[in-house]
Amino acid sequence: MKQYTEILDLLKSQQQNGLEQLYENYGKKFYSYCIRQWSLAEDDAWEIIYKTLETLVLKLSNYDFESQAHFNNFLYKVLINFIRQHFRARRNQEDHELMLLDFQDDEDSAAIVTKLLNEQAFKDYYALEIVDNPAILALKEALNKMDEQEKDILLLRAQNYSYEEIAKLLAIENNQLKVKHHRAKKKLVQTLIDNQSH
Repeated sequence: MKQYTEILDLLKSQQQNGLEQLYENYGKKFYSYCIRQWSLAEDDAWEIIYKTLETLVLKLSNYDFESQAHFNNFLYKVLINFIRQHFRARRNQEDHELMLLDFQDDEDSAAIVTKLLNEQAFKDYYALEIVDNPAILALKEALNKMDEQEKDILLLRAQNYSYEEIAKLLAIENNQLKVKHHRAKKKLVQTLIDNQSH
């Protein structure tokens, strides 16, 4: 598996095997992510992956990355954008399933969030960029008030990423991640409550 710097060098020099190396390093990972986290059909997953890889070939040479983790994070953001476009184009279909935030360790929080947000609202947050559902807008507004890292942690945990995977994707230490996640959940719930009371 080539390092990101080697892939960037291939792309900047416009060598054909740059695309091949991207596919070799990330194709199966992207496929697993599309199937496992987004419940995409196999054909849809591969179509999105090919679009993602083609776009990355065009874009990556324009960026500089501090580390492998930042490089990986950028790649997954591009992939997720294409996944969102896919669901936006098929917004009337409800064939994809995502996990809600896990509030099992805080029953009061669970009750509040269940009241404010239903499962469809949370699924639609991922699937759509433009929404008019009040519950989705409430979630989006609350998330936008949070620190970017807190927001990323919540959304990645909601997609069932492990703390170890999140640490790698966000290039942060794993040892305090569980505590950060718990605090972020509390902060999100409090923000939702405050927003609703105004």
